[in-house]
Amino acid sequence: MVFYNGYYYLLTTTWSNIQITRATTIAGLKTATPRVIWTDTTTNRCCSMWAPELHRINGRWYIYYTAGPSGGDDQRMWVIQGPTGNPLDSSYSFLSRMVPPNNDIKMLDGSVFPMSNGKNYFLYSAWGSDGQTIWISELLTPGTIGPSTKISVPTYSWEKNGYSVNEGPIGLSHNGRDFIFFSASLCSTQYYALGYIALTPGANPLVASSWTKKSTPAFSSANGDYGPAHNGFFKSPDGTEDWIVYHANSSPSGTCDGGRQTYVQEILWNSDGTPNLLQPVARGTILTPPSGEI
Repeated sequence: MVFYNGYYYLLTTTWSNIQITRATTIAGLKTATPRVIWTDTTTNRCCSMWAPELHRINGRWYIYYTAGPSGGDDQRMWVIQGPTGNPLDSSYSFLSRMVPPNNDIKMLDGSVFPMSNGKNYFLYSAWGSDGQTIWISELLTPGTIGPSTKISVPTYSWEKNGYSVNEGPIGLSHNGRDFIFFSASLCSTQYYALGYIALTPGANPLVASSWTKKSTPAFSSANGDYGPAHNGFFKSPDGTEDWIVYHANSSPSGTCDGGRQTYVQEILWNSDGTPNLLQPVARGTILTPPSGEI
């Protein structure tokens, strides 16, 4: 989800396409009609579309997403190019596959992180002998990236329920500090949760030792919301608040499918500069809208 020029834009998939829902208020997103903005019949990227991420780079919109062939699990990262105005002003066109020159393996859940050092970085998850792990590259152009570095591996027990998983990396900056959130454990379990790694201020983000992992989950099942993870962050309309968007199940037996629902709530910041996501708010709780919402 992003807020831009008076509208919230929420990206979703039905596995075979990418959709955008637009509204001027959070409440309006509940009843607004999603618009399909991308389908693809190209064999190696036609299907199993996951995790669309909308980013504005140098005045133009780009959507990064995961897709692969029908009936397979050979997932890769792709990017489509959109308009320069609002995200729904015109159609999108295929730009490229995101391929790190030193790590051409199965990739998923890519996103762009504009860090405090003024550079854009590309984050993604990949499969390997150590489970699913988080990688980072410098974004050279909207469709190309530099060499990748692995910066997070499942090490704690809360990252290994069902399978060893670090996926869905999303960057968040605040007062000159940089954090990368990731989803841990298998998404078909109630133990799916969020963790984060923090960059040592002034350190090179392409060096693995520059990052330190929080030893406990930052956001996990509570108040009837199960597996609250694979998130994004967005600013309130007036830019003064940080909000989280995530999906969760209403039952501990829920899985990684369309039965999940989308939630939003405000996050806070601790006195030491680290993020405080609190707990998932119970389903049906009425929240004060983001600051500046008309």
